[in-house]
Amino acid sequence: MRRESEVEAVGDQFGRVREHTLWHNSALHSIALGCIGCRERPICDGLAVATNIWNCLSLCCGKPNSCDRVCRNNPEFAIRVQEIGGFELRLPSAPSLTPPILPAVIPEVFHGAARVRRFAPAAASVSLYRMFDRRTGDPRYRAHADVCRYFKISEGTPLLLTGIQRDRPLERWWELGKNKRAAIIRAAQDCGVILATTPNYSLFIDRPRWDNLHAIKRIAWMHHEFLEAGMPAALHVNGRTERDFSRWAEFIIAHSEVTHLSYEFATGAGRSTRRRQHAKWLCELAAAVGRPLHLLVRGGTEVLSQLCAAFSGATFLKRRPS
Repeated sequence: MRRESEVEAVGDQFGRVREHTLWHNSALHSIALGCIGCRERPICDGLAVATNIWNCLSLCCGKPNSCDRVCRNNPEFAIRVQEIGGFELRLPSAPSLTPPILPAVIPEVFHGAARVRRFAPAAASVSLYRMFDRRTGDPRYRAHADVCRYFKISEGTPLLLTGIQRDRPLERWWELGKNKRAAIIRAAQDCGVILATTPNYSLFIDRPRWDNLHAIKRIAWMHHEFLEAGMPAALHVNGRTERDFSRWAEFIIAHSEVTHLSYEFATGAGRSTRRRQHAKWLCELAAAVGRPLHLLVRGGTEVLSQLCAAFSGATFLKRRPS
């Protein structure tokens, strides 16, 4: 979700709006009247925001010919829905894989240029998007030693792939197609990767809800693909409303292969008031699922104790300067 400085015009009648007025909060605001008859209401459950909107189409940019959003006013809407197989979270079961035991803290390593000696943590996290050439889609590394040499990590260090990133790399991963993605995942396994967090496709707060529902379904598909390729994975449960989190809970209950979740509190849920709300939703999700789940989390140190109490295990992804 976007920060206030990134919330753009959401229709000529609104101009620029402040981020917090687009935060969903059904305890403070009523569901928009135009949501009541929407065909997606059973999936979405509607928006309750401070800004005066009729329904989520009030957040339409009004520029269908240049728009890349998943919106009913976009001429490519049907194609975008078809590519994910509809908005319902109905996916075939994926293989149940034995997940690795993770330490409480895993440092994120972005490159090795600033280090003189090799780094030797209990495990290290590297970006999924560093593992392939974005132009060709081919794997960059074929062996564990190659990855360790580039990042200046000690050989033998277990590796975790994080799919948390800004939107351009996320979209490039989607554009590669299933076969190329599978090849990269298999190469990552050969490089000593023991678990990956799925790409965190964004749920922007200044877009129609169809765009959010599309992102949720893509996250679910990516988790399925990692497991299908033999890679244990953490499902990144992005959500904008309590209904998004209850849908994730329903999905996880139906898919026993989901053992790990991931979440980020550094961007959309980065503001203190919103952090608390998202932590509450995550805890409610864990309680609703009712079976052990391990959470990998970036940011949100002040809500870690709350999350640790709700989940059977937690791993904190600690950002490093290199």
